[in-house]
Amino acid sequence: MKTLALVIGNNNYSKNAKLENAINDAKAMASVFEKLGYDVIFKEDITSNNCSELLSQFEEKINNYDASIFYFAGHGFQFDGENYMASIECPIENLDKYNCARSSIRLVEITDIIKKATTKVNIIIIDACRKSLGRGVSNSFSQFDAPEGTIIAFSTSPGEGAKDEGMDGHSIYTGALLKYIGRELLSVEELFKKVRKTVYNLSSGTQTTWEHTSLVGDFYFNTGQMVYSISIPYDELVVKDRLFVSKGDEIDNIIMNLRSCNWDKQNPAMEIFNRLQSGEIDKNRQFIIGRNILQSSNYAFGATSFIENLDSKLLKYIEDEENHILNGMLYEIYFDNNGDFRRDNLKKYHLDKIFALRYNPNYKKSFEFIYNILQAFKDELFYLPTSVDNIIDIDIKVVSKKIKKLFSEELEDVQQVESIIVNGKNITKEISKICNSSGNSLYLKKILVEYLAAPEELVNVIESTEIKKIYFAKEDVDV
Repeated sequence: MKTLALVIGNNNYSKNAKLENAINDAKAMASVFEKLGYDVIFKEDITSNNCSELLSQFEEKINNYDASIFYFAGHGFQFDGENYMASIECPIENLDKYNCARSSIRLVEITDIIKKATTKVNIIIIDACRKSLGRGVSNSFSQFDAPEGTIIAFSTSPGEGAKDEGMDGHSIYTGALLKYIGRELLSVEELFKKVRKTVYNLSSGTQTTWEHTSLVGDFYFNTGQMVYSISIPYDELVVKDRLFVSKGDEIDNIIMNLRSCNWDKQNPAMEIFNRLQSGEIDKNRQFIIGRNILQSSNYAFGATSFIENLDSKLLKYIEDEENHILNGMLYEIYFDNNGDFRRDNLKKYHLDKIFALRYNPNYKKSFEFIYNILQAFKDELFYLPTSVDNIIDIDIKVVSKKIKKLFSEELEDVQQVESIIVNGKNITKEISKICNSSGNSLYLKKILVEYLAAPEELVNVIESTEIKKIYFAKEDVDV
């Protein structure tokens, strides 16, 4: 979902109204949104002039997006029933209705823009105090209803105060948000519920977050695009390896040549790589080399040879029970060059060779590494690589029948597959699209093994009738 985020953080208010962590909060949120792939407008210490400029920019861009986010960290208050988010020029200690309007952003201005926009989901997050100068003034925010398709989240309930500190250089509220916002497949409502519990517990019950929602559909901040940020001990440049740029040294040249899709470059790169000592390559570059050995192994014989002798080739890269080359290979199977889960397009090169290592204690941590990452996607996978095996039972309902041979009136015996059920899911249509109609039971099992991306020995096929010549009904074959 294409998303626009407007992020504001204000510290440098006048006199006693200064804050310490609002800019830290806003910068951290902007960074997270960028890592999630959102387009971000970020501004710190906004002035009165900036208020109108940002509103105009937000209004101009929002219709190009499916979703919008507005985040504000700073002083907030209500005056004469209006909710305001103060610029640093707002005279917080001496307010009247005129200087409020000229030196702040009104919440209703944001919601008015949203109401006119074509976005499907809109999220407003306000980490501003609703009582006292802890982050605000003596007036609390007034009750405010969310427009259709919008959730408004406040760091406190009406009448409560919010602290400017409390969690590692952040407010308690934004600190809690940062802990949860990278959690894969966590809906926005679930996220704010978890944040509410954390804020309540860490503030000893003195601060309770509050939301008002009119969302109809679900929204997930992270659908897998940010998995590296919470689960993977490698730099973003090698997890999202499309971002990797060579610095020109020997090892970077190996990486660039392996990813070239040109075996005249890939094979010499593998020769050089095989001569190197493991200590010459840091863990990040071992990880990306592992990824690129796998992706090039379908073309370059040097990479294929490495995979064919995988156990012996990997041994020298074991350090503190970790193997970053193998970690990279396992990661490449499931995630693309943007760090996104491949879903129906797993890279299935040499799975038998790679998965065979799951029993080897030398590589235990590598299989724990990928197993933990894949937990967020377990409902989309039939098999997760691990040393603790589970048999995958596949029930195939087959009916024997006679059909006309192609270009002939003569009849032949076939076994029509009526259903293929695995883990409660019917995959008949998917298998029919990749299955040769002349195959037998052994052939069908090979197709299933590849489709499930699982070791052959774990796939248990149960057929109601032995398949000698497979046949799918036309409605199954049609796309």
